[in-house]
Amino acid sequence: MLNNKREVTSQKTVYKTKLFEIKEQRVVLPSNKKHVYQIVERLPTVNIFPVTGNYELYLISQYRYLFNKRILEAVAGHIEKNETSLAAAKRELKEEIGMSAYQWEEIARIQKSGSVIKETSHIFLARELEEGEADPSEGEDIFTVKLSLKEAVEKVTSGEINDAATMIGIFILDKLRREKKL
Repeated sequence: MLNNKREVTSQKTVYKTKLFEIKEQRVVLPSNKKHVYQIVERLPTVNIFPVTGNYELYLISQYRYLFNKRILEAVAGHIEKNETSLAAAKRELKEEIGMSAYQWEEIARIQKSGSVIKETSHIFLARELEEGEADPSEGEDIFTVKLSLKEAVEKVTSGEINDAATMIGIFILDKLRREKKL
């Protein structure tokens, strides 16, 4: 068995914002060589998949400044300090598309990156939905898209949906549907 233990000799924060922190870690590798890692630690996130009894789901089309285009994706957001993942999921669903759900299940917990960016995302299934008024955050340009689970899978396989957490969530939902667990 390989020894993968790395001894951290020092760590400092290089840059910090509300949503992420950049750290520099100096370590001693198992080979006794020294190495420096730069790590971006994002706040944990939630991705929510509201699903109807007819296997229709609600996604959002959101303008993403970073890509300079609209992205079709799951309702998502950051978990605030001292907030549970479920509370964040409920808040984001209400804020972004104005919905509440009476049945919640965390269907996955994923690591979005393993090299430079460290982020955990909690993927939730939301059912027994109730519509209401959306209240998106300032700067969010969002509209709701309702489609069948079959259409969502087709959009993933065609490349139209290419957000990783959204793709994973859709594939898990499709597997649950096929196994009659949804």
